[in-house]
Amino acid sequence: MTAGTGPDPARTITLDAHVHTDASYDCATPPERVVEAALSAGLDAVAVTDHDVVDGARRAVAAAAGTDLLVVPGVEVSTGDGHLLALGVDWAPEPGRPFAETVEAVRQAGGVAVVPHPFQISRHGVRRAVLTGCEVDGIETRNAVAVTGYQNRRARQFAAAEGHPAVGGSDAHRPTLIGRAFTSVTLPAGVDWTTMTVADVLSGIRGGAATAQGTVTTPVEFGKTYAWHARDTAATALDSAGTAAANGRTAAGAHPALGVGAVLGSALLFGSRGGRMGRVPRRIAGRVR
Repeated sequence: MTAGTGPDPARTITLDAHVHTDASYDCATPPERVVEAALSAGLDAVAVTDHDVVDGARRAVAAAAGTDLLVVPGVEVSTGDGHLLALGVDWAPEPGRPFAETVEAVRQAGGVAVVPHPFQISRHGVRRAVLTGCEVDGIETRNAVAVTGYQNRRARQFAAAEGHPAVGGSDAHRPTLIGRAFTSVTLPAGVDWTTMTVADVLSGIRGGAATAQGTVTTPVEFGKTYAWHARDTAATALDSAGTAAANGRTAAGAHPALGVGAVLGSALLFGSRGGRMGRVPRRIAGRVR
């Protein structure tokens, strides 16, 4: 586990606030593997945030039972204005609704609303005009899936100007990236890493006792990450082609990344050893037990 970096190490924990499982259409990592990788990376907690579903989060919670890893259930919601991380919820908000309306629904349900990769339209990031003046609980100012620090820097500057807590997440779709970027959260008084609950972690983020940390992918890792996305998306789309057709849609319509991107993704990964999918991530640090 990761030793805290705050003034009280026992109260400061590390959370990867943005991780996917095979419940997401563009990821093939089982929740059980996510738990193993998070433990190997030295994390105290991990938020499972699949695209518009909570199945993976529920399975991860079950897989973490009996370990000292806390799983924060969540969803990456596809709002009508871009993506939103809903942390601490066990239900999937309806996709396609206005961003502000979804934020309000998440907060009213006791969850925390965090904006992932803001302003990055190619990744369904929410535009600045939509975010300005909206009462979210945090901005993802460090997303590990990046080659340069430009987009993260823009997010960090916006969060500072608007007074939003800074959150870090790997956005991992592979176990090797889990923990690459993370959030240091200071827990409420009287709580430490041995007694913390999901509510305690959410409280720390809401209160601004959070700091985004970690690193980003290398150019090679970045390219492979998107290659994995394309290949996994293609596999999911092909599996669901019958259902899509029954609903009057093509498989490509159900999963937009299918097509050229999928072919290129498979080509980039052709000949790669399958075992690379199971490699453990880099370890952050070790908490003394």
